[in-house]
Amino acid sequence: MIRSLFAILCLVQVSLLKAQSWKMADAPLATPWAQDVDPENVLPEYPRPVMVRKDWQNLNGPWQFQEMKAGDRVPIGKDLTGQILVPFPWESALSGVKQQFDAYSAFYRRNFSIPGTWKGKRVLLHFGAVDWEATVYVNGQAVGIHKGGFDAFYFDITDALIASQSQELIVKVYDPGNSEGIATGKQNNTRFDDPQKFAYAPASGIWQTVWLEAVPGKYMTDIHITPDVDSEMIEVNVNVSTQDFGNIQTRVYVMDEGREVSKGRGSPNVPFHVPVPGPKLWSTTNPFLYDVKIELVDKEGNVVDEVKSYFGMRKISMKKFRNIQRIVLNDEFLFQMGPLDQGYWPDGIYTAPTDEALKWDIEMTQAFGFNMIRKHIKVEPQRWYYWCDKLGILVWQDMPNTHKKRTEEEKTQFEAELQRMVKTHWNHPSIVNWVVFNEHWGAYDVQRITKSIMELDPSRLVTGNSGIDAGKPDVDYVVGHIKDNHSYRPPSVPFGNDMRAVVNGEYGAIGYKVKGHIWDEDGPWVHHNYKGKKAATEEYVKFIEIIHEFQHEGLSGAVYTQWTDVENEMNGIYTYDRKVIKLDKEAVTNANRSTYAKDRMKEKYQGNK
Repeated sequence: MIRSLFAILCLVQVSLLKAQSWKMADAPLATPWAQDVDPENVLPEYPRPVMVRKDWQNLNGPWQFQEMKAGDRVPIGKDLTGQILVPFPWESALSGVKQQFDAYSAFYRRNFSIPGTWKGKRVLLHFGAVDWEATVYVNGQAVGIHKGGFDAFYFDITDALIASQSQELIVKVYDPGNSEGIATGKQNNTRFDDPQKFAYAPASGIWQTVWLEAVPGKYMTDIHITPDVDSEMIEVNVNVSTQDFGNIQTRVYVMDEGREVSKGRGSPNVPFHVPVPGPKLWSTTNPFLYDVKIELVDKEGNVVDEVKSYFGMRKISMKKFRNIQRIVLNDEFLFQMGPLDQGYWPDGIYTAPTDEALKWDIEMTQAFGFNMIRKHIKVEPQRWYYWCDKLGILVWQDMPNTHKKRTEEEKTQFEAELQRMVKTHWNHPSIVNWVVFNEHWGAYDVQRITKSIMELDPSRLVTGNSGIDAGKPDVDYVVGHIKDNHSYRPPSVPFGNDMRAVVNGEYGAIGYKVKGHIWDEDGPWVHHNYKGKKAATEEYVKFIEIIHEFQHEGLSGAVYTQWTDVENEMNGIYTYDRKVIKLDKEAVTNANRSTYAKDRMKEKYQGNK
């Protein structure tokens, strides 16, 4: 008994030492949620709401850490020299490191234990995202390598586990950033030494939750639920870890607040249908979500594996008005008005300090009258999309890209990451549009790649290139569902036709500096040419009036740049630290809501089908 108490006290003491040794590094700005970060309870929420199991363990928190230099071997069984708070990028203040490395490489190390209740089960090690290449070792054994900075991955580590209570986990990370032609989005390696205008700090290493999951010998590896509103059913495809398909089946139960709506049965790895009679449709005004229970059963009817999920019955498509294609939600025209959201945080760079911070951004976006968000060349953690699903806001999801000309190997990698982005997120009803390229960055084979995404996910719209050049029609590419023009001050719109819907994917950038809330006091700044809140708000309302006129010409959506300031871009509705509103909230909210007000839409579009 005394020995057990002593062991517990030692564990508590070690835990306290870990917590005390982490300290947020200095940063020019920090959000209100930075002070809520608990090093012993970092982002504790279940990281994958679309596929939930009960047996899991969060591995976020203090890890050992050190820069990797040429000639360094994997430090198996050896303590590292520093510490980092996972899952914040090593360049971020919240990581406690806030450094860039010449070799773009580092080691992570920690120990973990397997709960006794997991005995006899297989253990999966999950990473929400690691930028960019991760090589993972468990107890000295290499269990896998993953390339790609924006998608989730996992390894079955069961065979690498040892009888000891303590298991060693090492992650070797290499992130060349924009020095190579890989998907980096807005990251720029020179950001710390030479402040940029439209490029921001790099976000290297582990930047989403790391977690363990216990599964049975035969388990579901992935699920795909596609709503079919017209047929009042869902299509379900359940992938499994075994090839023994003859002895197992899948059962699906659709629930409405605990009440069973319907059920269905099918074979693994083969799509099958489950009815949803008289469906409650998911929309921005009523984001209703059905709960789902999916079981893997053997031939005797015993439940082998079980996960819980959800889905929204919604349809995104196009319909002609005045012989011009418009985007419709559930067969009704809804003008989509949203901000450009880069997904950057001054304290965590790519990683929000808390789940509440993620949710707050979406809630405030809605509070300003927006019904859509364009997530700009960054992919978020699953919980961001979960909150979009729950709160009811549409998402245009960009694929992160590069400015560099790619090698053939880098092209293959890009297309693999693009496919994984779609497959990882296609269960989210909030996502209605995939954006393949932005303003021709790294663009190649646009027609072929866009068509491949249209075939991969026919339940959504696809933009081949956001930001065509109206003066150079040869770079429009004429592919996908949406023709997207970028024009800032004032906004404009390309001519509509009966082939594609027309949107303005970026306009505005009405900015000014707010003293005490500036990332880089010396600049160089962009979009800081307005006098203050009054002048900026007047311009915002004026631009909405121009948007109204473009609606006559067939405009289906508009994206205002942007949600917050980001580093040296001063064009946010909020300052970068989310502490100051830079435009008049009531005026902006009323202006945004006017673009999709029901009375106005009825007056403009009735009888024009």
